[in-house]
Amino acid sequence: MPAVASEDRMSAVYAAVPEKLTTPWKKGGQYGFDRSLLHKLIGVQVAGGSAMNAPSGGLALAVDVWLATELRRAGIRPGAVWPREDRPRVLPQGLSGAVEAFSFSRTAATRAIQEQTIARLSERTGSNQSNIMGGYFRKEIDVVMADWDRGLELGISSKTMTGSAAKNVGNRFEEAAGDLANIRRRYPMAAFGYAYLVTRNVVEDEPAAWERIKDMLRKLTSLSTNDESASYDATCLIVAHWPQGQVALDEDSVPEDLSPDVFLERMLRRLFSRSPVSEHGDARELWTASAPTDIEP
Repeated sequence: MPAVASEDRMSAVYAAVPEKLTTPWKKGGQYGFDRSLLHKLIGVQVAGGSAMNAPSGGLALAVDVWLATELRRAGIRPGAVWPREDRPRVLPQGLSGAVEAFSFSRTAATRAIQEQTIARLSERTGSNQSNIMGGYFRKEIDVVMADWDRGLELGISSKTMTGSAAKNVGNRFEEAAGDLANIRRRYPMAAFGYAYLVTRNVVEDEPAAWERIKDMLRKLTSLSTNDESASYDATCLIVAHWPQGQVALDEDSVPEDLSPDVFLERMLRRLFSRSPVSEHGDARELWTASAPTDIEP
């Protein structure tokens, strides 16, 4: 893995994530995403001036942190989701789990040595990028759950668009289909999703491109009628804007089947259905406690 970068812009975004997370499940097993959290994370980038600067990747970074946090809200072990809250952002689950369970010495000097040793081990084994080997090429996936005994278990690719939709939407979805074929060839059982955030000006100024975006997101989940692994398990559409710097989501413009709530519920159900019932116990308990009407993942 590449060395961990000395500077990490993700720290400022993660600083806006509350220490205590609330459960996302509503009665009946329906997911409720944290809207205020997404507002805050995008707001960090708006305040820093990088939200509309596509080369900086600032807006996409906020989406990645939000998605990773939503999985933790659902009960997934924090260290099992990449990007992690702490650096390095990608760390083998065996090591992150051992660190979480490690019993530190009460002696200050001994504890300092233990912490330094763990920091060195983490730096040597970790990374700031989740480069996953696919069937044809390595691909950086934005939000990931993976481990040595199962490979890629869940992956979400996130993309953003702040303008020129008519010019770029075709390229984006050609890329999305190619990434899917690459990853599915090696990991047919992984839960794989695609999250897409556009700014409101795309909806207002490019209505034809906006219709194409919705159509293509739906098509990405139905690329094959007889092989579920040949399609994305779920796709998501978010519309954001920030008049006078105040972030807001335009949820009325997003069809229900492409909403973040439906997306996250589908992704977690796929994760549960494709893993043994002994896995992800805390997340399963949170879900079943909401008394889902359909108890089959």
